[in-house]
Amino acid sequence: MSGVAADFDGNVYFSVQAQSRVYRLGRDGRVMAYAGTGVRGKQLDGAPAASSPLLNPYALATDADGNLYITCANALLAVDAGTHTISKVFDLPYRESGALELIHNIENMVIGPDSKLYFTDGGDHRIKTYAFTTRAVSIIAGNGNVGPAQPGAFATSSPLRYPQSLAVASDGTVFFGGLEPSVFGISPEDGKLHEIGLRLPGEQGQLNEYDNPHAIVLDQNGNLFVAQGNRWRVLRISLKTGTVSLYAGASAQGFHGDGGRADQAELMDPTKLALGPSGNLFIGESSDIRSVESPSHMITVVVGRNPATPVVIHADDPGLKLSEPALAIGAPNGLLYIASTYSNRVLRLEHDGQSISAAGGGEFVRMSSKPGTADQVALNHPEGLWIDANGDLYFSDYDNTILRRLDPDTGAVSNFARTPKRTNTVGLYLDYAGALVADDDSFFLSDPHANCVWRISRQDGSAEIYAGVPPDWMVAGPEGGGFQLSAPSGLALDSEGNLYVADGLVDQTKGRILRIRHGSRKITTILSNLHQPAGLAFQSPDVLCFSEAAAHQVSCVNLQTRAIQVIAGTGKPGLSGDGGAAECAQLNRPLGISFDAQGDLYIADTGNQRVRLVRPGVQPADCSR
Repeated sequence: MSGVAADFDGNVYFSVQAQSRVYRLGRDGRVMAYAGTGVRGKQLDGAPAASSPLLNPYALATDADGNLYITCANALLAVDAGTHTISKVFDLPYRESGALELIHNIENMVIGPDSKLYFTDGGDHRIKTYAFTTRAVSIIAGNGNVGPAQPGAFATSSPLRYPQSLAVASDGTVFFGGLEPSVFGISPEDGKLHEIGLRLPGEQGQLNEYDNPHAIVLDQNGNLFVAQGNRWRVLRISLKTGTVSLYAGASAQGFHGDGGRADQAELMDPTKLALGPSGNLFIGESSDIRSVESPSHMITVVVGRNPATPVVIHADDPGLKLSEPALAIGAPNGLLYIASTYSNRVLRLEHDGQSISAAGGGEFVRMSSKPGTADQVALNHPEGLWIDANGDLYFSDYDNTILRRLDPDTGAVSNFARTPKRTNTVGLYLDYAGALVADDDSFFLSDPHANCVWRISRQDGSAEIYAGVPPDWMVAGPEGGGFQLSAPSGLALDSEGNLYVADGLVDQTKGRILRIRHGSRKITTILSNLHQPAGLAFQSPDVLCFSEAAAHQVSCVNLQTRAIQVIAGTGKPGLSGDGGAAECAQLNRPLGISFDAQGDLYIADTGNQRVRLVRPGVQPADCSR
């Protein structure tokens, strides 16, 4: 969750960068997609907000009229409260003709009582304003240098240490926080800085950057709320008396306490705050939004993990149920398993079309990597999936450091093996996903971030590097493989036991498909100059199909003739074509692919937050018609 804001009608908006969407939680408790189609791209000015692509939406703000402002990687956008159309306010970076100051980027923002946009600019470590009427940009704090803020100094003469959060009072006082264990205020009378401490009564020890405020917000009674993500708590500071008190969060990190007092509940990682018109405080965490009601002080989950009241996705949109899906694979009984990587779950699509959580959803703080029942285990970015002859599901977890097994009959999840990899490496988006395949003796697990393929014994779970030479800091023990790979992703085994590897490469234009000969481990390049090959699957013994995430297509190569045919995707990113010919449809960053027993092709259309189905036997279409 990248941004949270509330309007004067009681609606709450939140952005999810990985899904390229902004959602609205209405007063009726229903969640709907408010802006963005799920396609990552430049906005369509003048289009309905929910029908326009978005490019990495993060910071949000609302004005007195209910208009929503969205900071994207390329521009500041506005969604009109009346028409719900989206338009560009200005490009990023921004310099208006004749203006002195550039806006490098906007990390956080709020609309002030004077209707100006107040924001933190990470490009030069300053706090600035933008006047919508005159398009003028003004600096109100920071001299462009990184350093501790200097109370008593003029705000524009002081260095700042990475300002992140800000709020504006009705009298024009600007409050902000950065990587310092304090909140600072800018006096509207003389423009000088003053410091507000964050120490609770009786709290001992010296505060440090671990105590820095991640988000701040002001209510109408002169209370400043401060979210300390590293301390798992929210403080309330009376600006009239200077009293600091605990408003939400307990001494432990977690998710317990919903339905009770907020100051006795556990928080996970509170880093976003917003205030509703009735005084309710909304706390944004990585996977949920919690509400602290005023004046009862009771806390509940309103979006995300195990909400106290049902939250309905108000849209006929399957993409709202997935978050960066890595792969979908069919089981012998006709069910479909999906690795929804960024929602930390393995989903199962039932025969009636309903999707349920097959594994994941447990509390990470308490469970960590422990085994347990399907609803107890806490998953951390599951990616590769493989099903054995008995119908047992094996999947990679913890950024490909753990191989787990799900018994579909009992629902028990056990840990089968662990790789010696030392670190996890998960980005904002799932650019590459680990894949999992197996023969009678071994599992093969690709590890894009360690640049290797692991071989794991099916007898004792021991793991070794089968191909690739990862960096020393990535793995414990001796290196192996002797051949340099770069972001290996998709895997496939042929009938002779040869392993095929989609080697993505980081520049997205020189990807390869490699064959590793069984026994000798001799490596041969099958195809080259591919645009980030990601998924592999055999359609027949001589036909290997592959996805190209950067080309937004799925193709197949005849291994005898090397002839290549596109079977899905036009090559232009987007979301279209359902019900028509697959090669005339638009895909967006497709990753894992698989064929089921009937020859149906499942595509993890990751950028669209969907799984697409391609039926066999359809004649090539003329997409120009």
